[in-house]
Amino acid sequence: MKEKLKIAVVSTPTLPVPPFRGYGGTQRGIYDFLTHMSEKGHRLHLFAPKDSDVSDLENVVLHGTLEMSLWVPENSAPIDVKRSLARLHHEIAIKKIKHISIKEGIDIINMREDNVPVLRELCDSFGKNKVVYSLHNIKSREKIDAIKELGITCITHCRNHKKQYEELPNIVTILYGINVESFPFSNKTLSESEETPRLPILKRLKEEGRDYLVNIGGIGENKGQKTCIKLAKETGNALIIAGTPQSREDNSKTIYFEKEVKPFIDGRQINYYGNANEEEKKELLKNAVGFVFPSGFEDMRWEEPFGRAPVEALSCGTPVIAYRKGSMQEIIFDRFNGFLFDTFDEAVEKIKAIRNIDRKDCRRTAEKVFNSKRVADEYEKLFYKIIAGSKK
Repeated sequence: MKEKLKIAVVSTPTLPVPPFRGYGGTQRGIYDFLTHMSEKGHRLHLFAPKDSDVSDLENVVLHGTLEMSLWVPENSAPIDVKRSLARLHHEIAIKKIKHISIKEGIDIINMREDNVPVLRELCDSFGKNKVVYSLHNIKSREKIDAIKELGITCITHCRNHKKQYEELPNIVTILYGINVESFPFSNKTLSESEETPRLPILKRLKEEGRDYLVNIGGIGENKGQKTCIKLAKETGNALIIAGTPQSREDNSKTIYFEKEVKPFIDGRQINYYGNANEEEKKELLKNAVGFVFPSGFEDMRWEEPFGRAPVEALSCGTPVIAYRKGSMQEIIFDRFNGFLFDTFDEAVEKIKAIRNIDRKDCRRTAEKVFNSKRVADEYEKLFYKIIAGSKK
């Protein structure tokens, strides 16, 4: 039997792990990873803000960095202060990893944030064979050059990313996944279901005998909620938008919400739920006739890095109508678990045909292809391979 691993996981300073108040696909992915690796008996050290909560995970220790995550609504600090706090988060994390490494040893450091200076310091302090970098959605010349120079192993969570970084020699694809079993499956839409919905907005729609489209996630031009509204109006469907206009370093997403989304919310056909928590999100997803995801359609610069929300929808049995760009071609198997579209008119036609999709096939896709247990298995196998190679 192989020895259990001692793993340091460096999360972002932006949101807690897990982000139980809704937004935060990266952090929820980290939590799923920690859950399954803990179940395997590995020892994990998580470096994240103190408002994280992993107390239910037996083999995970939280090493709190900041008192409060930078993007939570309660944190109203100015941008320059938040940048300073982000640097402090990394300084504390590296200092604590060094202490743990001396005290009990660390086999692997899994970096889960795009930050070149921190990558360099980790490699300088612990060696390239101990650092595994999970790529996210920020591609830059500086990052590519640093990864090539450092020679560290990188993990990309979709094949589309690997194409973008094809010049990197040590890049491994581990297709992303979610904890599918935690999502409720429904073979029926809201109007067909015998269940009484808990959420008032769904109660109203059910009383009216109406089904609805849904879009859940961060609100902004890159995700395309303006297009969701236009599609709902064109097809005569009710629409529920849930999420937050999450601004990182400017107010562009807030402006987008105020200008392109808010004026069209009428509380009848076009509905804004706000930032749904985990349980509310599950109910919104499982009752929907379709999940609309025009990521990259309005902002052509944006390449969806994975798309956790569409996979969550599939887990509930809800088909996805997505723009044919980025990772969506790896998640949506056209005419099997949803539809891909290239133009607005095509999206309209696909929405009209959404009931032709078998909801059981949506769930099967999530279970067989996008399960986070498989992700943890592949990470574990890679970690052991790296460790074995470094001992030769």
